[in-house]
Amino acid sequence: MKKSLIALAALAAAGAASAQSSVTLYGRVDANITYQDPGSAARVAAGGPVGEGVWKMNDGGTNGVGGSRWGLRGTEDLGGGLKAYFVLESGFSVDNGAAADSARLFNRQAYVALGSSNLGDIRLGRQQTLTRELNLGFTDVTGESELSVVETLLSATAPAPSAILFQNLGTRVDNAVQYLSPVWGGFQVRAIVAAGEGTPANNQRLQGISATYASGPLKVGAVFEQYDGWNDVITVGGNYNFGVATLFAGYQQSSDVGTQTAQWLVGGESVDQKAYNLGVLVPFGAFELRGQYTASTIETAAGDVDVQKYGASLRYSLSKRTQLYAAITQRAGDDNIDDGFTRKTEYVFGVGHNF
Repeated sequence: MKKSLIALAALAAAGAASAQSSVTLYGRVDANITYQDPGSAARVAAGGPVGEGVWKMNDGGTNGVGGSRWGLRGTEDLGGGLKAYFVLESGFSVDNGAAADSARLFNRQAYVALGSSNLGDIRLGRQQTLTRELNLGFTDVTGESELSVVETLLSATAPAPSAILFQNLGTRVDNAVQYLSPVWGGFQVRAIVAAGEGTPANNQRLQGISATYASGPLKVGAVFEQYDGWNDVITVGGNYNFGVATLFAGYQQSSDVGTQTAQWLVGGESVDQKAYNLGVLVPFGAFELRGQYTASTIETAAGDVDVQKYGASLRYSLSKRTQLYAAITQRAGDDNIDDGFTRKTEYVFGVGHNF
């Protein structure tokens, strides 16, 4: 009898321990068919015919509802309001099965964290920038997906071969330490520092701070983020759910863009930039209609360069995990670059499945 009671107690203890920790496999598979129509002075791809459109199959990360990925997330309850958790997330291209990043397995996120219900969380590892977090949850009506506010508008026509819309400071950053405060009545503060580790040419030190408020139908936030000595970026944004529709808005101001990164140079020089966006989400039944307009002014010594991107998308939920979607986007700019965008107009039809 005593042995039976001991065995039952051991099983109960094991069950309780296992209930306090968990590991979950999750992910998304997303693919679409895209027709890309370049401007009359541009090619979709290097070496291709000028002004001729191209049909492509793309992974959802390019212009769909979400990039294909798989990941592991785990948590352990340490008691007293304290927990340990981690996230490991890897991207891939469903159109060809290739890894999104051949140099690293968990290219999207890789961090371990300690969280306290009273003191907040500390995360260590590769994480999303605070500017991207604001775009995802507050500013962009598609969360940096099919109508994304973040894009480099490649043009074959000077003076803007790399005209940019909103920034997200590289999407993710390595070697980062992030603090997330507890949520007080909908208000939360975050701070991040990412070490350059002595290789400033490739991996500059980043720091930033954000404040957000989310309660009921209102979500607003602001972020300041920068790399050491260059690319100072201030972003504010938010959205409000009126019931029949949700309106989104954002504004971003950047200075010294391109001081150390040639990708952002315009005419060989560093620039300042201002951008804003307006978006609307209208749900009806299993459908969601989205529209967004994003504009940017790049301030150069030779004068200002204005570019815009606008479009609409329709999503249809076959289930809680599977969506069909279609989108059309248009890119435009000053007269001397308007016909030179390599992706002037895009038509997208796709399907995405979460697991």
